[in-house]
Amino acid sequence: MSIQKISTKVISTLGNKESLLPIMLKDGVDSASLTYKSYKAGGVIEGIDRGIDEFGTQAIWIGGIPFFKFLIDKSIYKLAKINPAVDPRVISDKEYSKWALDNAKGIMSNDKTQSVKEAISKCLKDGGKAAKSLYIAKVALSTALTLGAYFLLTKLKQKNTKNNILKEMNNNVASCNNHSKIFDDIAEFKSKSPSFKGIAGNIINGVMYNPVHNMKIIDAGITSERLLCSRNATEFCEHAIKEGGFLFFIYGFGNLIEKGINKISSAVLKTPIDLPIDVLTDESYKKALQGGSIIKELESMPAGKLTDKLNFIINNPDNILVKAAKKSKIISTVKDANGNMHTDTSKFIDMKKLEELAENLKTAQKKFEISGISAEKYIKKAKGLKILSVMANIGISCLFLGVIIPKLIYLYREKKTGTTKFHVEENMKNKA
Repeated sequence: MSIQKISTKVISTLGNKESLLPIMLKDGVDSASLTYKSYKAGGVIEGIDRGIDEFGTQAIWIGGIPFFKFLIDKSIYKLAKINPAVDPRVISDKEYSKWALDNAKGIMSNDKTQSVKEAISKCLKDGGKAAKSLYIAKVALSTALTLGAYFLLTKLKQKNTKNNILKEMNNNVASCNNHSKIFDDIAEFKSKSPSFKGIAGNIINGVMYNPVHNMKIIDAGITSERLLCSRNATEFCEHAIKEGGFLFFIYGFGNLIEKGINKISSAVLKTPIDLPIDVLTDESYKKALQGGSIIKELESMPAGKLTDKLNFIINNPDNILVKAAKKSKIISTVKDANGNMHTDTSKFIDMKKLEELAENLKTAQKKFEISGISAEKYIKKAKGLKILSVMANIGISCLFLGVIIPKLIYLYREKKTGTTKFHVEENMKNKA
């Protein structure tokens, strides 16, 4: 793979709103920085406490849902003889499911023996009820188990920290039995436990189809647990600063940066950058842009029934919208036994995203026509601005998460307690 292809793949992934990689990268910087700061300012015991919390949470946060989903796929789905790769949205609508079954070709991507047609057909045996119910249960159960794993981590971490403090004091653990409840500093936290009411409703309302939205549920649970399981009022406020900044720079800030740079790019530089970089680097897009055929090709897309639009996708693989949609993963593809590529009808095609892509292609064509430069220069300019937008999002977020927010946490601690030492450790020593 060439350097250009590798860089395109990296930017494509980092700039994808539904990709977990940029979130993982920001979280990794946040975790490493806070752990280092804890060792430096609070000492070894806090460093271990923070390290377990940050990296343990990261492992559960990133790997929990995929792990539990994998287990469910290999057990419950296998017993039910339902292929988990079939998108429930495909079988939820009668018109869509009929089209998917009629146009199914190729072999399932997760099963080298089962055809797409057979997989969809089995899901539709009871009208799709079992497959839809099973998918909702899978998302809800994997989310709940992930949150449960984090809650267990928190309890084990706090117990480990307590034991480390007692060992350092060189006292018998039994002598501190009367002071074993670490929530004594703020009585209102003694009887509370994390509440996840409403999670099921959020999942059903669309969260389950987007991995990033599913992660927001996990983040909401983790934030709740961290606040409610705080060991004193100071730690509660430190968690509030940390979690508030984390959630903003992970989910909100990126969109603000992207929209801001795109507005400037489109209005001032006459170069919109809404298109995915995979589309910008595609040779067929360059040819269509240069030939001025994009708007004409877009207008050939029927505006009527859903089936008409879906049939257009199947029958017009060379249309620029269809090609761009495949490049940006709005339309999935699958191979047959001979290696030929086909539209994977077991995967849902989001018409809203397709319409948004069409609008972005149209805008780019219009801006190019008034730019007065060649297609090659226009695309090069758009790619450069796209990379700038993605890197600005990652860079500024990492600066705040890795430097500024940790400093704010310890400035608050110093102002509140008069020192940067680990206040939980100090409290427990004073009690003992």
